[in-house]
Amino acid sequence: MFEIKKNGYHTQIFLLIIISSYVIGFYFNEDSAGGGKIDYIDHEWGTIQLFVKNELSVALNSHLYESSRTPLFYVINKYNPFNDSIEKLRLCWFLFSITIPFLLYSVLKVVFPKESNKNLIFIFSFIILISPYFRTNAYWPSSENLQIFFVTLSILFYLNLINKGDKNKFDLYFLSSLSTFFAYCAFYTDQKAFFLVALIYLDLIRRNNLIFFIIFSIVNLFLFLPTIYLFIAWGGIVPVESQFRVSGHLSGTNILLSTVGIYFVLIFISNFFNAEFRRRISFKVFDIILILGLAIFIFFTLPSTPITFGSGIVSKLLGVMTVKLNYEWSVIKYIYFLINLGFIFILLLLLKKSLKNLIIFSSFLLVYNLTSISYQSYVDPIFYILILIIVDFNKDVIIFDQRTSYLFLSFYSLMLSGSIIMRTYVI
Repeated sequence: MFEIKKNGYHTQIFLLIIISSYVIGFYFNEDSAGGGKIDYIDHEWGTIQLFVKNELSVALNSHLYESSRTPLFYVINKYNPFNDSIEKLRLCWFLFSITIPFLLYSVLKVVFPKESNKNLIFIFSFIILISPYFRTNAYWPSSENLQIFFVTLSILFYLNLINKGDKNKFDLYFLSSLSTFFAYCAFYTDQKAFFLVALIYLDLIRRNNLIFFIIFSIVNLFLFLPTIYLFIAWGGIVPVESQFRVSGHLSGTNILLSTVGIYFVLIFISNFFNAEFRRRISFKVFDIILILGLAIFIFFTLPSTPITFGSGIVSKLLGVMTVKLNYEWSVIKYIYFLINLGFIFILLLLLKKSLKNLIIFSSFLLVYNLTSISYQSYVDPIFYILILIIVDFNKDVIIFDQRTSYLFLSFYSLMLSGSIIMRTYVI
């Protein structure tokens, strides 16, 4: 492996390759995540035109609103000057998406203010350009990259606020208002982002006095009012056309574990080379009880049949292997259980038992247990970003070093190349 030189020579080569691949992917109409082109042309474009040609009140309640997400992406496109052409709108969101790594770079500079190697920050920031899910949503516009933009922007203001040592009232109210405003923008783009609204609200009222609690609660109530309107108008938490997708699916816990667990495996592998980290590997009595409880729950909620559509890399891989190779799912599902049990061990070794982590994981658990079909794109690359900037790790866990950057770079490169090969030659 090459070393990242202070003169930035290797970083410049890295950025050139990544950005070039991003541009080339658009030119060749890449659809590495699968379904992006079909969804955009057959569904997203029709919904965008529904909003363009009708009043908001009509579009929001129409059965032609073919999405399960909140409507800010479509509202923005209603006033987008490029909304009259499929290709012009594609180009618009392709160019917009390239701003997200630069925004992430700004956030990482706040998260790691003492990090002198800015080249390493650039690498971590631009890795998302090789995520097949980020690329697909940039080439075939959907709401997910807009959600990522708002999440990252909200966290930027949130971190700037909590990192300030002074108690300037203007900064307190201005930055907290911007942070929660963009958190709500993320939520109104995709319901899955409600974790950030809750996280910012609960953390900031915990840090401040009663006056702040009252004012900030009023601000949040005002920003929440459109939610009340939407959910009453829809008669549920998703648009009318998509309400069939919402139901109880306890196997969602297994799917979420296998979907996000692979990101934390990379962190674990990187830290396992650290002797201090290895010495501290142990579990307290509470951890053992928690592991046993979770093990029992995921064992009895394993999927009853192999999953071959959506659900994330691990679940889908095991499901496809079971069907294609004619294996018995009654056997393979126990391998799935052991994999998820391993992920639980790794999560408990790496993560603090903090309010932030509780909000993030419980929010995604709720989403996965209410959704009959889930996808890796639900957590990618948003979980990669959350790992870097907001997830609470134990104090001896290092997430920002050269080894970890190589692991994530290798992981995303394999995932992208594997996705392209599979979509081109297998499916």
